[in-house]
Amino acid sequence: MRKITLYTLLGLTVLALACMYTAYRFVGMLPDSDIKADLKGLSAPAYSEIDNYGIPTIHANNKEDAFLLLGFITARDRLFQMDLLRRHMAGRLAEVMGPELKNTDRWHRVMGFEQVAHAIVERLPQEQKRVLEAYALGVNQAIKSLAVLPPEFSLLGYNPSAWRPEDSLLVILGMEEDLGWTGDEERMTTVMEAALPKSVTQFFLPPVDLYTTRLLNGKASTAIPSIPTKELSALLHNIGNPEYYAGLATKAPPPKGSNGWVVGSAKTWDGRAILANDMHLSLRVPNIWYRAEIRYGDVALTGLTLPGVPLLVVGSNGNVAWGFTNIEGDFVDLVSLEINPTDAGSYRTPKGWMKFNEREETVKVKGEADLTFRVQSTEWGPVLPEFSSVTPTAVHWVALDPEATDLHLLDLDAAKNVIAAQKIFNQAGGPPLNALVADNQGNIGWTYTGKIPKRFGLDGSVSRSWANGLVGWAGYILPEELPRLLNPPSGFIVNANQRMLDSSYPYVIGHYFDHGYRAYRISERLLEAKNITEREMFALQLDTKAEFYRFYQQLALSLLGKSQDKEQIHLAEILNKWDGFAERDSVGFAVLVEFRKLLLDAVISPFMVKCREHDPKFRFTSTMADVPLQQLLTAKPPSLLPDKQHFPNWEAFLLKLLIQAEGKVLAGHSANFQEVFAWGTVNQVAIAHPFSDSLPLLQRWLDMPQAAVSGCDECVRMYTPGIGDSERLIVSPGREGNGILHMPGGQSGHPLSPHYGDQQQAWTEGIVLPLEAGTSQHRLEFVPITELQN
Repeated sequence: MRKITLYTLLGLTVLALACMYTAYRFVGMLPDSDIKADLKGLSAPAYSEIDNYGIPTIHANNKEDAFLLLGFITARDRLFQMDLLRRHMAGRLAEVMGPELKNTDRWHRVMGFEQVAHAIVERLPQEQKRVLEAYALGVNQAIKSLAVLPPEFSLLGYNPSAWRPEDSLLVILGMEEDLGWTGDEERMTTVMEAALPKSVTQFFLPPVDLYTTRLLNGKASTAIPSIPTKELSALLHNIGNPEYYAGLATKAPPPKGSNGWVVGSAKTWDGRAILANDMHLSLRVPNIWYRAEIRYGDVALTGLTLPGVPLLVVGSNGNVAWGFTNIEGDFVDLVSLEINPTDAGSYRTPKGWMKFNEREETVKVKGEADLTFRVQSTEWGPVLPEFSSVTPTAVHWVALDPEATDLHLLDLDAAKNVIAAQKIFNQAGGPPLNALVADNQGNIGWTYTGKIPKRFGLDGSVSRSWANGLVGWAGYILPEELPRLLNPPSGFIVNANQRMLDSSYPYVIGHYFDHGYRAYRISERLLEAKNITEREMFALQLDTKAEFYRFYQQLALSLLGKSQDKEQIHLAEILNKWDGFAERDSVGFAVLVEFRKLLLDAVISPFMVKCREHDPKFRFTSTMADVPLQQLLTAKPPSLLPDKQHFPNWEAFLLKLLIQAEGKVLAGHSANFQEVFAWGTVNQVAIAHPFSDSLPLLQRWLDMPQAAVSGCDECVRMYTPGIGDSERLIVSPGREGNGILHMPGGQSGHPLSPHYGDQQQAWTEGIVLPLEAGTSQHRLEFVPITELQN
């Protein structure tokens, strides 16, 4: 949001406090109250009990009634969040929040998600439409029932419009975008292909790492490439001052991924199967998930819902428990367009020259004139304006196909066993994901859910022209062709966003998988474990062993080994004390993390200079970057020393980077040496409300308390600023009373609600909270209302 003057800030703060106080006084808008309400659309009386954490347990006559109540209750807790989620995907944020958001609005208008959502609703089966309509009816009746809207609406000066079935689809598409957009990686690879020798591109983009190779029992797609010394050496000539290429290679952003695993009857203490799932997403206030228990007929669902969507996303139905992790696959292709040299308004297709489809979009901007622009579309998808300086490019993306998204996962409510659940997963649309499942008979399984393209003539790693008809997509992999795993001999299945399939699988799933360390560490622990219980699974979710960084510790110590400098000797002592974990009190780890960041930039960036000449916005980020980096740091070829002008050898070059890493950790700290080098000093969790930067006087009430936290972005307990475990779920189907469920923040989006942050401390400290709702504290009763009564 825009910077605001002190007077405006004070005025908004006073207004915010007044709105929050007024909202708090109107207890009817908060979930911690007893109410009786007439609801249109109910087929029979229904009720919901609310426990001491604000978690609802819904009791209804049928599925439509249950999700009508879920819409009503969720909107009372999360209405502003729901409105932002749909506005974000529809490209309508700038009209209420200002010009800083007009570019993201423009992106979403170009993609046309609003039109996609409408088309999805039009083609859904009637039973799914009825659930969507019931949910929307519940949301809209909740809006009307609120004596005072959530304070954010007053601060921004608008009222929410009615909720539509399309809005629920926009929220689902938002998750697809968050998890599945790989256009930036494909653009990077396309530039590398054009600018660098093939051997260099292959070297810096290996398909697997050593951990993944071990997990696949050596059956990786290809071997890790060797160092192409001659080609790399040629790239170092005349690259100029290091300041010119600094920042070309950066640490890859942590994947919007997850940990997920299931253990079968042979590994547990009494033959039960147990599921563990923690999904790594952006941390925000309120949290992305909403806890709920839903009961109708003989169905009993327990787990997490996504505000705005009538679906139990992860959890248990008593017979099966399921969870998801991101595939990190490739479901986006960039299509290089061949423009007609005599008519810029047409492009080449297999059927000949075709005119661009064009439409006009207008983004309303609060405080500024409207932004009006034209969007061009092709038979493959919209033209991306940000690629115009490189090559005209269209995007072909599963998320933009109305046939690829649905609510088929609703059918999980009736799944009786792993095989039945896998069939539902394989038939469902929505974000392509790894689906892990356990049943109450001790069985475990894994498969894919979502639509995965069948490519021909290309692998999708780089942009290609599709004009000749020899490359493209031939629909999606059929449900029966998707891979499945059931009760493997190991007794467990693990996915932590790593590659799951070797080269024998006939279809391309992706290129940008995460490295295999987290999955390897989880597997290592599970191989050793016997008589597993839910508590032991929870302890594994909190595991912070960071053996991934052992290479960088040994490298650093080798550089300091012969030093006579007192400060360097002391640094060596600090690094020797590292215990191999990323706990808050782990000494020395912060230096290793910073050292790795500097190495990625200083060692790899010089080889990427030619990429910048092709694309000024180029940045090299790869989850597999440590593979080539460690090869170079192990071999240290003299001809590949990145900065020969200033350093005589690799050792001097690397030592300078290590000292810089120490300086960055020490910067701004006045505490004693031991405290400064403790990981918790720099690894701080800070989860903020969207308005807190603009209303600093209210940060105390809007944000979760900042605290040191264990974990790292390579750990099983994944945390890096802004991204972490958005939930931690442990459940054995049929034994939900032993289950565990964590999420940061709380159920409510209202800052003055007692449930705004009452689960935060348990999440931060790793304190067990039960999966099932506790003793009822409040009761919400609902009775049907007829059209004549309305």
